[in-house]
Amino acid sequence: MFPALQLEVLDRFTSVEQHFRATRRFKGETAQTAKGLVFVQVYAIHEYTVQHVVRIAATEIATHAHTYAGLRPSLLALFLDPELQSLRDCKPGDRWRRRIALFERAISDDRVSLASPPLPGDGSHFRHTHLQVILTVLGVHRRLTVRRRHMFDNDQLVNNRNSISHGGETAAEIGRRYSREDVWRSIIRMRKICLRLILIVSEHCSEPGRHLR
Repeated sequence: MFPALQLEVLDRFTSVEQHFRATRRFKGETAQTAKGLVFVQVYAIHEYTVQHVVRIAATEIATHAHTYAGLRPSLLALFLDPELQSLRDCKPGDRWRRRIALFERAISDDRVSLASPPLPGDGSHFRHTHLQVILTVLGVHRRLTVRRRHMFDNDQLVNNRNSISHGGETAAEIGRRYSREDVWRSIIRMRKICLRLILIVSEHCSEPGRHLR
């Protein structure tokens, strides 16, 4: 599943690159708009990558037939999400019964399963700290970028996309801040971040021992 995701992400980035290359003859406001819209396009790929990495990771980890009792605590937080949500939403009279059931499940020898994994987050909505939360939950201790400052390209992307999508600024206003070379660098760095995320999570999920206490 991870190889298929990698190919899909590469195809999507190739489409963005081809489209942006075709706009090199644009002039004036149209040229600025073309640059701004790249951030919207790349954000869509970034969000798609993050969401599917978590879904595939949960599926891959479950295929190793781990038990709840054997999982590392961060993965218990993921695989026990239905029970945690149920505890949060239950009526006061049912609270203690559900608490007991949660802890019995956590130390049981039942095999883990999760039909629809939640997307771990910190409220930053796909910025670099959100990715770090996801890696922490999965138990991955590798960096997404060689230089820490490159992670803030991720935040810049999210900020620009949100500003356009929520009406704070037009795509042309965003585009004026960047040269075409700047936009190309952003595309390349975000492609590296997305592919690196797939790679390190894929390698982590292939080693069952990394999922255990």
